Amino acid sequence: MTAAGQPQLLVAGTSQSSAVDGPGNRYVLFLQGCNFDCGACHNPSTIGRGDDADPTARTMATRDQIDEIRPLAPFLSGITVTGGEPTLQLNGLTALFTAIKADDELGGLTTLVDTNGTLSRRGWEQILPVLDGAMVDLKAANRDLHRSLTGAGNDRVKDSIRLLAEAGKLAEVRLLVVAGVTDTEAELAEWAGFVRGLDPDVPVRLMAFRRAGTREEARRWDETSPEALNLVHDRLIGLGLTNVFAPRLTAGSVAP
Repeated sequence: MTAAGQPQLLVAGTSQSSAVDGPGNRYVLFLQGCNFDCGACHNPSTIGRGDDADPTARTMATRDQIDEIRPLAPFLSGITVTGGEPTLQLNGLTALFTAIKADDELGGLTTLVDTNGTLSRRGWEQILPVLDGAMVDLKAANRDLHRSLTGAGNDRVKDSIRLLAEAGKLAEVRLLVVAGVTDTEAELAEWAGFVRGLDPDVPVRLMAFRRAGTREEARRWDETSPEALNLVHDRLIGLGLTNVFAPRLTAGSVAP
């Protein structure tokens, strides 16, 4: 809270127009702080929390955020909050989405979060009434592989995906395709089996790994080729998933 009692968010940055962070043209809010430590993170400056937070991050009250979004509203489909991990700032995030839904000019904007899925059930219950959808990264279905990639297990991630699917708020599940790491036969079979157990038609988005912006460990990995991404797409379809999106890539391009 601010001194005046306004809910706050610690903001690493914003994008006033994005076509790759959910449907339509979206305002994107990048929040500071994450509880994962992924070598492949493309926004590593947003990981730090507390004393380790990026010094360029700024604290914004709900009123200031609304004032920034309002003039853009006629050109927007919605707002996506990402990070870092946005649900670590649950109270401020809920306050922002509540204010958007209650505003005559902004109420038609959809509210999405791009999340690692570690929020508790009680936390999801707090924000679900003002949340239109969550895009959840399931970094790996195998618990040990997930821990090696993120520094944390994936039980709560899977619980969140199940809860969101039951609530009709699971916008998509995302898989970062890393050659030889997340695209092995065993991992894809486990990953597809989990998603298929929810609903074979759950939207799945594949993302191609790129070294740009990552840390030293991930820079040793091969970048994902268009052929490799298409192969994973076909494997997941063969494993029973029916709604898998793999963006078209050309050599040297960056997937959304």
